[in-house]
Amino acid sequence: MKKRLNFIVLNVAVLFFTGISFQSFSQTPCSADLHAVFGNSSTEAPVVLNRLGTSPQFGEIPKHTAQAAYNHLKTVHKKNSRNSRSEIDSYLRALGYTGFMDPAFSASQITPEILPKGKIGWMGAYAKGHKYKWSVLGRDFETFRIASKDGSCFAYIMKKCGNAFYDPSPREAAEAAALAFKSKPKTTCTTQTINFTGNGKIQAADVLNTTKNLPVVASYNGTNLCLGDFTVPVRLTYEMTASGEVNYAKTVQVCDYGNGVPPSSIINLPLNISYNLAGSDVTIGDDGKMMMVINKKQYKALKKVYKVCPTDVASAPQNKTMVANKVSTASEASPAAALGTAANGANCVKQTLNITGNAVTEDISSKTATNEVTIIGMYKKAGKLQKGETANKYICLGSYNVPAKSSLQYALKGNSSMSHIIEVCDNGSVNPNESLNAAMKLTNNFTKQETMIGDYGKIYKTLTKSEYKKLGKVFKRCCSDGTSKSKCY
Repeated sequence: MKKRLNFIVLNVAVLFFTGISFQSFSQTPCSADLHAVFGNSSTEAPVVLNRLGTSPQFGEIPKHTAQAAYNHLKTVHKKNSRNSRSEIDSYLRALGYTGFMDPAFSASQITPEILPKGKIGWMGAYAKGHKYKWSVLGRDFETFRIASKDGSCFAYIMKKCGNAFYDPSPREAAEAAALAFKSKPKTTCTTQTINFTGNGKIQAADVLNTTKNLPVVASYNGTNLCLGDFTVPVRLTYEMTASGEVNYAKTVQVCDYGNGVPPSSIINLPLNISYNLAGSDVTIGDDGKMMMVINKKQYKALKKVYKVCPTDVASAPQNKTMVANKVSTASEASPAAALGTAANGANCVKQTLNITGNAVTEDISSKTATNEVTIIGMYKKAGKLQKGETANKYICLGSYNVPAKSSLQYALKGNSSMSHIIEVCDNGSVNPNESLNAAMKLTNNFTKQETMIGDYGKIYKTLTKSEYKKLGKVFKRCCSDGTSKSKCY
């Protein structure tokens, strides 16, 4: 019966020891609750250590080699002075070993190092027992790094005094990172419509100068008098505005990392508009002529100076105007793709959306207007002039309406392009680089398109003295600008 009882007690003791060992070894090495040296950072001011050896824990290690450190600890462990064996075993158990006698612990787990000045951690000492103090190194010290059994962490044994040392900051940083990762919200998939939109506007203006041959014909009661052909300046002034807009919308399943995703978003799409004037032309006159409709009295005066027009001149053909093919093209939006099978957010991938759009408009802007043109006869008097008299003499032969048609051949081009990266939920069919067309629209308007015939609306005809006198009996004298201020003549 006594032998039976001893057997039961022995088995309970073995099970109790096994339970304790399993509990110790199953914990994460270097955990704060396994040994005093592995404590968390202290809020107290650390003790500054400028020298070691005043309170040696396991004694000075003679050489700065891994084998010397191992042999020294083995000797201290064997002698068990000041309960060193238990302290060394518990220190190594906190590093994942069963103790110093664990076959996995050898000199290969020890690395000679130099701990730099400023290193903070728990430093061991012996003063009526093994104790640990929050300390900071006042200078560099030789040490030995002792790796944990699984290599996940390490602690130190100082060479000078054999004291244990541990810096908790790497472990605490890893714990904080793990906690942050654990606290990170679960990624989910959210449907979002991305609206790519853009607009642009340009303005163009110019003054185009040219010359035209303009026959001037005075007409009365079906009879035409030819005053001659004039090379007259013609000025075409225009102002144009153009605008464009480009749009595309795409619905996707984006990754929501816990911050929330709005149901729609707007992305600005750049839009460039260019303008080119390919050609211009102006036709003036009635069938290419300026017609002066005069009365009988004026006709008699002009007939004394000018001849009746030949029939072919009187029926001169109208000037030709430019002709161009009208072009109006614009990109249309790519068809919307189906969302497909919903993903669970476990796998997010980057997708690049390449958005492009373009439009071209080629056309002719034509406008017809009536210009008032004044014919001025000009004679330069030779010889002596009276006081205050000017040599240049002018006669206004009248102001007449002259039709003018202007044509501007132009081209407008719009283009838009951008790449936008999004993170989408991978359902197995995500195209990493997707090219899409955006719808584009161009509009334009010539807000001003005006012509001016002659020298600011005036045509000058040189007269002889005789012609000046004959015409002066019917037509009034005037100034060079066509006004009738007496001080200019």
